[in-house]
Order: sequence, then C-alpha cells, then structure tokens
Amino acid sequence: MTTPPSPFENLKHLAEQGDPIQRAKDVGKVLEAIPDLQHWLREVRQGAVQEMRNEGMSHAEVGKELGLSRARAQQIVEGRTTGKRAEPKPDAE
Repeated sequence: MTTPPSPFENLKHLAEQGDPIQRAKDVGKVLEAIPDLQHWLREVRQGAVQEMRNEGMSHAEVGKELGLSRARAQQIVEGRTTGKRAEPKPDAE
C-alpha cells in the first residue's frame, strides 16, 4: 500500500523516509500511540454527540444521523465503550 487510508493521508511522509531504520522507528512510535489516539477520538465523538443531545436531538435522531442504533448513540453519550480495544493501555514504567 503506497497511500494511507483516508483520513490519514498526512502520515504518508512516514513511508517516504529514505532511511529504513528511522522509518521503522518513526512508524513504531505512531503505532504505539494508536491507543491514545483512539481514546482522544472517542472523547471528541462523545463531546459532539453530547452537543447534539444538548441541542435537543433524541438518541434515536443522533443514531440516525450517525448511522448508529439509538442504543449505541446513548452508549457514546454515556462514555460506554464496546470491547477490550477501548480500554486505555496502562503506562509503561
């Protein structure tokens, strides 16, 4: 794959580095940060869904707008996640 999937095009420079050692190190750092990125993205989405609710939308309306079930929209507002992938990684010491 020569082009990263959307919306990660801005990471393409990682694949274009000439030095394979540095490229591997830099990509490794990005891979290690993915759980933190996922946590941050969930917080951003939760905030957006909470705003939608504060503006008067029902869970069902939010779900419809986002292509989710009413129940999933409610889970997002409440900060509930599904599966182990959502658990934050403990800090390495």
